[in-house]
Amino acid sequence: MADKTDNAIRFLNAYASIERSLNQMLCKNDYVPFKRLVRLAAKNNTVVAKNEELLKEYADLRNAIVHQRSRTEEIIAEPLDSVTENIERIANLLNSDESVFAYSTTPVRCANETTTVKEGYYLIHEIGGDKLPVYKDGEFLGLITMDQLAGWMVNGHSADEPVRNLIEDDKGMTVFMAKTQSIMDAVLFFDRTVKDSGSAPVILVTENGKPQEMPIGILSTHDLSRILAALV
Repeated sequence: MADKTDNAIRFLNAYASIERSLNQMLCKNDYVPFKRLVRLAAKNNTVVAKNEELLKEYADLRNAIVHQRSRTEEIIAEPLDSVTENIERIANLLNSDESVFAYSTTPVRCANETTTVKEGYYLIHEIGGDKLPVYKDGEFLGLITMDQLAGWMVNGHSADEPVRNLIEDDKGMTVFMAKTQSIMDAVLFFDRTVKDSGSAPVILVTENGKPQEMPIGILSTHDLSRILAALV
């Protein structure tokens, strides 16, 4: 009997885990039907959005697996292996504790306000990078891309100019995250920012997520497809 109901028990455990995650995500303390939780969470969570219809189907399947008799529940059906494995996959994603640092691009080269365009170009060229954070006395001034540096020189501007002259007012598109923060925090940040502004944000990963700390990793929307492929 235990073997026969193994998939059902695993399914129900994963279903309960997902329900807890959705309630925590939405800060719900009172009972909310599972399908409504899914619909609300899908607005702000990439994993839920990508699996929204499937999760709603699993709500119906959950009711088919369990028969409520008085105060007890009786398992009356057994889900397929593939279904059980898939709902466990989604539950694990919503409980993911993988860190942003695990997915960030490293190492990171930084410049100060007096670093020249030429020096900045070689700083990120030597590591095959694309972005150069610029600081002044420990204060973050902004990000410069390899395209900006190359374009500056191609257009005939002096390579001896300081990189601070290339900084655009886009600090709002850069956030700092602690290296131990969940990768799902990064996915949600990218998702919300792109939807709200249409701009491509950047995450600078530091030890404790403070702007005064030097970055040890970088994440951008270019990394999003790689992250989602690994997670979803």
